[in-house]
Amino acid sequence: METTSPMKQIQSTLETVRTRDSAYSEMTNHFALLFEEKEKVRNELLATTLQTLDIGDTDMREGIHLLKKRTLSPWTDAFKYAANRLLPVLAEVLQQEKETDKKIQAHLMDTQNILKLTQARVNDSMKEFENTAEELSIPSSILSYYIESISSPVFCAVVSSLQKSLSTQTWEYGHCPVCDSSPTISQLSPNTSSSEYLVGGGGKKYLHCSLCGHDWHYKRNACAACGNEDSETREILSPDEMKRERIEVCHKCDRYMLTIDMRECASLPHLDTLQMGLIHLDIIAQERALTPIAQTLWNTIR
Repeated sequence: METTSPMKQIQSTLETVRTRDSAYSEMTNHFALLFEEKEKVRNELLATTLQTLDIGDTDMREGIHLLKKRTLSPWTDAFKYAANRLLPVLAEVLQQEKETDKKIQAHLMDTQNILKLTQARVNDSMKEFENTAEELSIPSSILSYYIESISSPVFCAVVSSLQKSLSTQTWEYGHCPVCDSSPTISQLSPNTSSSEYLVGGGGKKYLHCSLCGHDWHYKRNACAACGNEDSETREILSPDEMKRERIEVCHKCDRYMLTIDMRECASLPHLDTLQMGLIHLDIIAQERALTPIAQTLWNTIR
């Protein structure tokens, strides 16, 4: 499989999504600048001295993520830098009403507000988002997208310095070992060995966190939301024209997650960007009264 730089992955994936149909083409042209700017910020932060995270073996074995009860203040400057770069782009892309946009910009130009909301995001405290969203007169999903867009390059840069250490840790849970986020998408990796290869011709399954960019190995036959491994209550849906794109369904908890079979891909797509081009799969799943394991801007579009 061909590997490229993250920016080239983003641009290649944007082109793939753009050529699907006119609706995706318009959306891709609209959001391309944001995806590219986020990657530029991540790459620039990598060139700075960011405080790293301590990896606690015992905590990870017990399912405690690395940011649990940890203050984000050591990365204050990084969050401020990301906000200064990305808030103008978010305003252009999301196109809120003028007065609403002014309130959002004023609120998020205060780095302490960003840290507070990001901490709430990591601690899964949605009440903080709901209260702030009501104050700013915007849906909580939009506020969440602002915060995730600003904080993601920071967390991704931090995680990039941890990848080697993280790869040696055991983590058997369906939530991210770094930031506790639920996975937004999964992939079946083509990089297998005889000991890793599963009966039936499948590669290893990795869950992907769109907040911090981390990918971690997870049992292929288990639901990431509830851990269900019963084949009678799990299902794979795949449109005939695109076998590499699938919907993993768990009928025990009525949740679903999108999956990409990387063995069918000529080059590695950028998973966060690709999700914008999979809204048709979200529609199929939600028409069956299923709920995504993790809410994103893309699977909440109506």
